[in-house]
Amino acid sequence: MQTKNEALFWKKKEFISFLLSIFVLFIHSYFAPVILSNSFVSVLNHKFSFFFSRSVTQFAVPMFFMLSGLSFFKGYGNDKYPKKIKSRIFSLVIPYLLWNTVWMLWEIFSSYSFISNFSATGEVYPLTLASILKGIFFYNCYKPFWFIFDLIVFSFAAPLIFLIIRKKYIGIASVVCLAVLSLFGIYLPTELFYYPMAIVFYLIGAIIGYHYFDYASKKSPKPIQIASVIFLSVYVLAKNIVPRELHITNYLIETIVYTVAAFSLWFSVDIFIERLKPRAIYRRSFAIYAMHLNIAIIILKILTLCTPPSEWLEIPRFIIMIISTLVIINFVCAFLERFLPKVYALFMGSRVKKVNKTTSE
Repeated sequence: MQTKNEALFWKKKEFISFLLSIFVLFIHSYFAPVILSNSFVSVLNHKFSFFFSRSVTQFAVPMFFMLSGLSFFKGYGNDKYPKKIKSRIFSLVIPYLLWNTVWMLWEIFSSYSFISNFSATGEVYPLTLASILKGIFFYNCYKPFWFIFDLIVFSFAAPLIFLIIRKKYIGIASVVCLAVLSLFGIYLPTELFYYPMAIVFYLIGAIIGYHYFDYASKKSPKPIQIASVIFLSVYVLAKNIVPRELHITNYLIETIVYTVAAFSLWFSVDIFIERLKPRAIYRRSFAIYAMHLNIAIIILKILTLCTPPSEWLEIPRFIIMIISTLVIINFVCAFLERFLPKVYALFMGSRVKKVNKTTSE
């Protein structure tokens, strides 16, 4: 029987996952990498783009890893490993392979047809065995899926991770050691893992899920909520006001800041989560993650073709692209969920109508 606190936890996790998927869309929509001039509009474009794509959103993927580790290791035991892996095959492995295949076929079709300008890379996709295998198994045509690849690896490595986090103080010490070792260039091999600190955030989530789930599922006290809002505000202001050359960018500081930011967002949502009404789009965080990049690229290329090359149009194009991407994804999901529910469930890893989720799988 699901407790009130558990119901609140899954509701909050669903909504925050939706927010984080929007953050990832913002990250991949950065449109002003440099200030080309000191004109007002150039500076405005840079500040606007930096705010949405490089400041408030940067802890999104680390928090995704924390939530994933928490969910996997809630109530975990090695006797539950087969059931957990079976669940992840349906929720991660199958959608990962399906979406990789879809986006590889899109790259092949678009690069060898009259719509070549709308491919993600703008280059001809090589029809070799190696490129096809990379496209299907190593996210060669949809780079955001490095995150799903890492989650699959971490899921299969659960018994080893459990050895680390089973004793909470050993787990906490391991997280600290891994974070400190990053200062000396010791972390996951970048040849295989896109983000070398991913395992640290996953371990943090795993420790919370296994040892502190009861605390994580409770509504935080008002002082914690207020302190969390203050920290997030200071974090965003510091990111935008402090000159970039003064930013400390080593992995240790990054891990600390992103962890506190993730905790702060989690606690801040408690302010309104009980009054938040369930909506279908909140369940579609995976769909947004799986489709946003290439759809946004297509929309942006269409907007670029249909509008003059003016700096004044950069922000309107950005806003239209974001809204259009979300509308299209939501429409595709609603259509498939209604008319092809089995196909939808397969592509979404059975993430269908989980508002009243009762298990920790």
